[in-house]
Amino acid sequence: MKGTPINLVIFTIDLPEANAITYRLVREFHPHIKGLIRSRTLRQGHSSGDAVKYVYRQSGPLLIAKALETALCPVASLLPGISGKTSRTAPLRRIARQYGLELRATSDINTTFLRNLISDWEPDLLVSIYINQRFDKDLLSLGKIGAINVHPSLLPTHRGLLPYIWAMSEGDQETGVTVHWMDEDFDTGEIIQQRSTPIHQGESSVSLAHRCADMAAEMLTNVIRDLQRGHATRVPRQPGKGSYHSWPDRDCLRNCRRQGHGYLAMVDMLRELSRAA
Repeated sequence: MKGTPINLVIFTIDLPEANAITYRLVREFHPHIKGLIRSRTLRQGHSSGDAVKYVYRQSGPLLIAKALETALCPVASLLPGISGKTSRTAPLRRIARQYGLELRATSDINTTFLRNLISDWEPDLLVSIYINQRFDKDLLSLGKIGAINVHPSLLPTHRGLLPYIWAMSEGDQETGVTVHWMDEDFDTGEIIQQRSTPIHQGESSVSLAHRCADMAAEMLTNVIRDLQRGHATRVPRQPGKGSYHSWPDRDCLRNCRRQGHGYLAMVDMLRELSRAA
């Protein structure tokens, strides 16, 4: 039983692991994807220059690693096409062009202009994929069913940015993925579904991030199908539990290395970026 199709608007960032999730949803639910909204800022409420300076001071080596992975993505993601396959990490612009979707980039998702545009799309559900901006109540109200987010940790642990790196830094034996309803705070809404995965000894953050992305794509697909059938799970969060992190700082990155986990892993980058969907 497939249920009634619902119209989706996807909010995301143009990072390879996020694009893998976006591409899976677009393949599964096109033409009911009404538009893609891309965050183009590293820090909400700050200019691009100020945001880059802050992130470099906070976590310079990691910023370089993520920039390198993002720069490699457009080229490496073409490799599966040689054998007639499609990359799972294609850049958002390529995904939008392939499926004829409108793609909007913004440093503030809560502007009146963007809210009016999304309202015209008449979405049933807003879907957030790793986006680094806070949704205000007016934006959240645009989804007739609501708004859901996917987050690569076992919430309420490691709310915030790049949680798989914080999990490695703190010596966690496992992490996972959570799909949850959204409210006006980061990663605090009622939980819909969770799934765990071990953190392997010596594993890189690239490998873990992409494994979590594969899990996230599958989980979001299943949750949206459940919502089409009228099923909606809600597990209340436990107030005061868990943790929140911003950009990983240099102490966090040093702890990652002490735990045996790297974040500038070229072999893992090329393997994941060139993997077919």
